[in-house]
Amino acid sequence: MRWIVTAGLAVLLGACGAESGAPAAEQTGSGAHVSLKPNLKRNIDPARGRDIFVEKGCVLCHSANGVGGKAAPALDAEVGAPPADPLDFAARMWRGAPAMIELQSVELGYTIYLTADEIAHLAAFAADREAQRQLTPDTLPENIRNGLLDQRFWEMEDWDDYLARGREGEMQPEVPEEAPIDRN
Repeated sequence: MRWIVTAGLAVLLGACGAESGAPAAEQTGSGAHVSLKPNLKRNIDPARGRDIFVEKGCVLCHSANGVGGKAAPALDAEVGAPPADPLDFAARMWRGAPAMIELQSVELGYTIYLTADEIAHLAAFAADREAQRQLTPDTLPENIRNGLLDQRFWEMEDWDDYLARGREGEMQPEVPEEAPIDRN
């Protein structure tokens, strides 16, 4: 589990534009200051994000433009939404990481690895209605189309509990009031 957290932090720092090997903080009289790259802009491409969405298997659980799985929330672009923010997108992914890792392990047999650039492209795709309109069932490879998950895990499971405590299914079952009491 520690390696998953470490890998997640590395991806998030990459998405933020933090330089590897650069000093993490400099000490001044008022406290520590984090040193980040001055230019956080990336050359992002919503069409490349759409390709990654399919190639990496995100589409198995998530949908966009009504195309894809139903096991996780849809990533439909909102009308009038602000421009894509890869850091915000990475933070949303981070909040859903425990559930995504579990589903990927069960459904794919492995967990998906994404670079900072791939997350930036995915963020652009998630915010671009026109790029999403280009995603149709016909554009999915047959093996992907046949593997779409239609069970709404994110609605059925107690993901809030899972995300808060890192585990699920530990709630005590309710005992009906009229259940017989075993006195043996």
